[in-house]
Amino acid sequence: MTEQDEGRKGALDRGLSILSHLADAREASTAELAAAADISRSAAYRIVEKLSQYDFLHATSNGRWRLGPAAARLAMAAVHSTDVSDVAPELLRVLVQQTRETVSLGVLSGDEMVFIYRERGPQSVSVNADLGARRPLHATSVGKAYLAGLNPRERADLLRTLTLTAFTPQTLTTTDALERDITTAQARGWTEEHGEFDLASACCGAPIFDHTGHVVAAISVAGLKDRVEPALDRLGPLTVATADAISRRLGHNPGL
Repeated sequence: MTEQDEGRKGALDRGLSILSHLADAREASTAELAAAADISRSAAYRIVEKLSQYDFLHATSNGRWRLGPAAARLAMAAVHSTDVSDVAPELLRVLVQQTRETVSLGVLSGDEMVFIYRERGPQSVSVNADLGARRPLHATSVGKAYLAGLNPRERADLLRTLTLTAFTPQTLTTTDALERDITTAQARGWTEEHGEFDLASACCGAPIFDHTGHVVAAISVAGLKDRVEPALDRLGPLTVATADAISRRLGHNPGL
């Protein structure tokens, strides 16, 4: 890159490029940072020096660079000021457009999921989309998605408190059957419900995780059974991709 090109690229842009690269790479040499930001080494040295002065970068013992305490403070402040109900709706509206079915966001309330966001799909007939509706954990994809996101001990503890009521002949009413279903869902990537709460409907779901890796919510895509069941192989990955995007906005990094 020429000096003229670098002049067009502001110092803030270059500094953010360096910080963004280190957020993924964890550590890098000044030469590697220059390449990542597409700037000269001399410019990289100047920016790195300034960032280190303000504790945004920290030099390792072998002369490489990592994010410093100031960057960590900013990251934690962003995470703690972010709530799933703030970041999810924008992405869920896109999911409605992609699936044309009813999309819901639920959080745990006692031993049930309560919907804090719901949007009905544009199909001529769709499932009920009442905000604040409560759903059982064991008989819905949103509930099973939350269970699937728990660690084994937390899930076992919660399952012991549940009454596995039969809402339809399809409802899973034993802990063993529910655990097998969750294991299958974890391998598949998303949970499914086939007329287990309402015989006329089917849905798929996925968990949402926060920056600590704990499940904090779950989403689902639901519609008439005859329409949704044949499309689950398409709807499931879309649901997972949306849940993952929401989790990332909450600071979740599955690689940690």
